Amino acid sequence: MRVVLYAEGIGELGGGGGLQPAPGSPLLDEMLGPAHVLVRRCLEAESRIPPKAIQFVSPLRIGARLAKGSDLLSRESLRRLLTFPLAERRPDLAVVLVDADGDLSRQKMLEGYVADVPLSHVIGVAIQEFESWLVADVAALSTALRPGFSQTPAPESLGRREAKGLLIGWVQEQSDDKAKQRELRREIAKHANLDTIAKRCGAFEDFRRALREVSVARS
Repeated sequence: MRVVLYAEGIGELGGGGGLQPAPGSPLLDEMLGPAHVLVRRCLEAESRIPPKAIQFVSPLRIGARLAKGSDLLSRESLRRLLTFPLAERRPDLAVVLVDADGDLSRQKMLEGYVADVPLSHVIGVAIQEFESWLVADVAALSTALRPGFSQTPAPESLGRREAKGLLIGWVQEQSDDKAKQRELRREIAKHANLDTIAKRCGAFEDFRRALREVSVARS
């Protein structure tokens, strides 16, 4: 299964914010971020697709640059990003991951924008931000960062940028090196219990369910 991931910022994409191969070309493992890790784990868990059969590919561009932020909230841009003109480079699945940022209507709006796009797609909207999913599992934080994390506040009760701020602070405590910080975020995603995230973050459970439906249909 060839998967393309679009996310609002480099925090989700890991090292994918730098130079990448041409759209539709395979991404190297070091280019993958925590969002890639969570998507892959969900697809593995909910289908018979083996891990090595899930290949992330380089996304389409907005002009010469990678799409991010408000690009994914624009109807015109989002539809363009899900339309690969060359069949041989077209992925099997497009995943779009954005933050709610206080707008609970965002999921319905984005799904409406691309409802008739032929490429199979899943849209996830984290409340309030993607980092809320990464701070949900205390055991994963203790394993990836340091022992002794106490239970974090209900992730979806945090205000805008609160989960992001918490995670940035915790990661920076471990290292000043940007590459190491990216790796730590990936490690959290690797160790996080998907059921724990789902119990604490309803938006993640909705996202996981949508991935499940897509993966089961293909397996």
